[in-house]
Formats: sequence, C-alpha cells, structure tokens
Amino acid sequence: MVFEDIAHYKRLVSKLIYLIVTRPHITFVVELVNQFMHKPKEVHWKAALRILAHIKGSSGKALLYKENGHLRIKAYPYSGYAGDEGGRKSASGYYNYVGGILMI
Repeated sequence: MVFEDIAHYKRLVSKLIYLIVTRPHITFVVELVNQFMHKPKEVHWKAALRILAHIKGSSGKALLYKENGHLRIKAYPYSGYAGDEGGRKSASGYYNYVGGILMI
C-alpha cells in the first residue's frame, strides 16, 4: 500500500539523515528508507517510525565531539549501482573519518 503523505515522509527521513552525524549506527537503516523517498509505502513509513522510536529510546547515547586540537573530521562521498547495473538503481552515502578512524 502506497503511503499517502509523501511530504511528511520526506520531512521525517530528512531529519533522520541529519541525525546520522551524531548517531552513525543508524546510517544503514536511514539509507534504506531514504531510497524510497519518491514513492514510499506504508511499510517504509513504519520503518522510519521504528528508527525514530529507537532514537527516542536511546537519548543521551549520541557521540560527543570535543575540540581538543588533534581531532579532525573528514567525509568522502561514495556512490555506485549497489550491484544492480542492469536496473540502474544507485546507492550513495559517505565515509566519515573522525580522528583518523573510519566511522560507518
């Protein structure tokens, strides 16, 4: 079943994307719901709400970046066909390095 309020879905997913900066453990699932931004179904909306419920249930457990002189944050974009060159469906995201450590 197609989700009716696409604008509402887009707002929620956009906010989840913003939260990836401090909560990198949700990156994979947020990218999954982001792939259905233009034609979301009810199941995608429920998945986005479950991600939101997880975030609400784990408040106070985000990453804290303190400035201490040697901490550098670098991000590099990546994109590809996610193994589906025939269908031309693409996937994209970022590789984030915090203090030289890869954060996926």
